[in-house]
Amino acid sequence: MLAQSLVFAQNDSLVLLPAVEITAASLRNGQPGSFVEHWSGVDLAENSTQNIAAFLQNETGIYLKNYGAGSLSTVTIRGASASQTAVLWNGLQIQSPMLGQLDWSMLPVFFADEVSMQHGGNSAVWGSGAVGGAVLMENKPDFYTKKQLKIATGYGSFGNWHGQATAKFTHKKWASSTRLFYQKAKNNFQYKPTPSLPSKRQTNAAYHQAGLMHELYFRPSDKTHFGWQTWLQKSFREIPPTTTQTRSEANQADKTARTALNFRLSKGPNILQAKSALFWESIHFKDDQTRQDAQSHFWTNITGLDWQRSISAKLILQLSGNQSFTKAFIKSYADSSAFRQQSAVFSSLRYLNKKTKVQIDGRQELVDGKLIPFTPSLGVEQQVFEAFRIGAKICRNYRLPTLNDLHWQPGGNPELRPESGWSNEVNAQFSFQKNHSSLRFSSVVFNRNIKNWILWHPVSGQPIWSAANIAEVWSRGLENRFHFFWNSAKWNFKIDAGYDWVRSTNQIAVELPKIEAGQQLIYVPEHQGFTSINIRLGGLGLKYRHQFIGAVLTELGSLPSFQTGEFELDFEKTLAEIDSHFFFQIDNCWNANYRIVERRPMPGRSFLIGVSINY
Repeated sequence: MLAQSLVFAQNDSLVLLPAVEITAASLRNGQPGSFVEHWSGVDLAENSTQNIAAFLQNETGIYLKNYGAGSLSTVTIRGASASQTAVLWNGLQIQSPMLGQLDWSMLPVFFADEVSMQHGGNSAVWGSGAVGGAVLMENKPDFYTKKQLKIATGYGSFGNWHGQATAKFTHKKWASSTRLFYQKAKNNFQYKPTPSLPSKRQTNAAYHQAGLMHELYFRPSDKTHFGWQTWLQKSFREIPPTTTQTRSEANQADKTARTALNFRLSKGPNILQAKSALFWESIHFKDDQTRQDAQSHFWTNITGLDWQRSISAKLILQLSGNQSFTKAFIKSYADSSAFRQQSAVFSSLRYLNKKTKVQIDGRQELVDGKLIPFTPSLGVEQQVFEAFRIGAKICRNYRLPTLNDLHWQPGGNPELRPESGWSNEVNAQFSFQKNHSSLRFSSVVFNRNIKNWILWHPVSGQPIWSAANIAEVWSRGLENRFHFFWNSAKWNFKIDAGYDWVRSTNQIAVELPKIEAGQQLIYVPEHQGFTSINIRLGGLGLKYRHQFIGAVLTELGSLPSFQTGEFELDFEKTLAEIDSHFFFQIDNCWNANYRIVERRPMPGRSFLIGVSINY
């Protein structure tokens, strides 16, 4: 449709844009009744040195299970397991089919133009794994910046150094973007094993990462787009000893190569999109101390086709199909390799008018010749009055067993059933905007039941562990968000805050491992909160973030609650065509002594200083 004018909000400032042609966005980017958070532009640029997990932990209520700087990072959303969050790059799932999850320390914010987080079940939309939520990383073509060069560097405590560069070039119908980054750290911070013992210095904890992302786009007309994206990344990290070990010689090398081709055609009320991608990942774990040397890798090919049609001004239909093939290799599989083939069809119908939105989704998937139960969802949203809206959603969710769950020897179980269940939520949002200020408050109540939860457990009378569908989990909770913004000719002031209450319990007693009925899942905090305050005067900015994480159960007992703070001072200056940005950051500014994972120390107060130049 043709819009006469459009109000665009970025950094809470309002800009009037000229008339533009707007094509309908994908129905998958936010179902009515869902709680969705979105970041782009300056929000991502200011946090470009972080990984996606650390960024979302500061901005949302996710719980980041972090083994230390540069080490393995996984997340839990709404009490789900690490394998029950889908991560998508330009609409393609990138979780490991062998592990069912992703190392979030390998997801740089720097490689995303937009990030969205869809809370709650989204299996009907995105497929297996989207049980607790889905995180979307998107790259967007820029046909308006003719030439751009941006470089940034920073140095901090414990030998932390990073550098990154972006180069963009546009010529008529072509647009190209290349991003490079490198970071390293000795990570040799001091910590106390226990309050009564003297401090120790972390050893065997150094790491380095490097990555490249290249994008090339061709737009022969306003209605036709071709795109090619390539993401290459590698990391090497030493794995430090736990607080009960004297030393460690373990290390791990990760390599990733992802490439994707896509095509988009808009014609009248129709939008046609086609995608094809090839992913390769490898992990090499080595420990000379225990004489372990394990290597694994996999290939995945994905092809997909989406068709969307605006049947009328109030009704939109989408039909999609995709096919994926995966081949994984590791000596621990019975045949040293495993294969998985998946086919899926997806349909969606949305009705919308000025005050009401209704969307029905459905997915049918075929995995290795077996049908997965049909997965539907329904979302409804109603504008009660101008400043207040309510929404609700109900959906079925599932997660397939991983290749390790099925084929690992010993212990893999080829008879495993997919985890499955239903989730529902109700949400309300109040928003108010007047002159130079805005206020927004939202609250979500959610409920989810999952059966056939897969756990690895000791086998009675045998010295092995095996995978089985032995748990049933009930997750319920409350998510609250508050936002206030005010600006004048010279000042900007913004405050964001959130509080999450999550109760996620196993509903049936398990003997091995010992889990009581009604017991909170391990590494799922019941209480979690955060707040951030931003003040800006001209080019000078001041930011403070504070986070509270409640106590969590672990395999060995429990970890107490903790609070951390982060302070940042920055200055921006523009001379001619060069934008400069300087910053100084203090992490864990209150020097809290805490643990996120049992027996894995976290660093105390640390510093980071840096500069970025944009031409």
